[in-house]
Amino acid sequence: MAKVKRVTVVLANWCPHCVPLSREYAQKMADELGVPLRVLDIDVAGQERIADRLVEEYGDYVEDYIIPQIFLEFDGGKIEHIFTGFSESVQVTEAGWISLLKSKFYQNLLETQKNGGYPLDDFVKRHLVFKVECRRHCEEPADFRAIWTEKNGVVGVYSCPGGFVSRVVYYSLEPNLDWFYTFLSGQLGKKTVKKRDLRTATRYGWELDEHAASELAELTSERPPVMREVYWVHHPSNDAEKSTGVFLCSDPERGIGCGRLFIQEVTSKNRLCPKCK
Repeated sequence: MAKVKRVTVVLANWCPHCVPLSREYAQKMADELGVPLRVLDIDVAGQERIADRLVEEYGDYVEDYIIPQIFLEFDGGKIEHIFTGFSESVQVTEAGWISLLKSKFYQNLLETQKNGGYPLDDFVKRHLVFKVECRRHCEEPADFRAIWTEKNGVVGVYSCPGGFVSRVVYYSLEPNLDWFYTFLSGQLGKKTVKKRDLRTATRYGWELDEHAASELAELTSERPPVMREVYWVHHPSNDAEKSTGVFLCSDPERGIGCGRLFIQEVTSKNRLCPKCK
């Protein structure tokens, strides 16, 4: 069984089968699998189109389809529908969730995630994620969140509760700077992202903790074994840009957001990119 990359729930805020019931169970599932949760609200422009395509291609589709519906996205691009709410009652839908989370199918998923995950991703989370504070926006803690994960690399951001991104970090044994530049500039634009602002640091296992050196040696044949981090921080080039910042498209309270990076005024309370508003 392949590794799950993301859980998606298709819902509507007015539906009692969806919010809070299925929104919370979907988040529980994502947390246990260690992957992001994508919430698609059928009443939000942009999200509705994505939800319709997803349900039509992989789920239980009719013009007025039943919600919620839950999908798993696996390595390699495979998408699998695993749950649809019951129209009989909210209690029946909850019973379905409970059965799903107790099922052998789900337990096998958890076991695969535990034993079949990317070793590099696991190493980063255990040894290279730190407690930091937000910069240029507030003094709240900035938590790490992975926004891209593959076998050979991890990209994550440190963002505060307001969604402001202090820094973006790319972890890899052999980082591809051209790829990272394209990844960032594709979301933020070439005027915001400059190649000269990509800064590389080499991390040796011995500077992290007593176990990191031996674990890192298992990931690479390079000697001494090293992990490389590539940092990117938004550096405003003029007075107009000083009032703006990089934000992560995510509204945890409403359970929506595409997880992409976007630019807006530092003082804005908005949590969503233009496409997800």
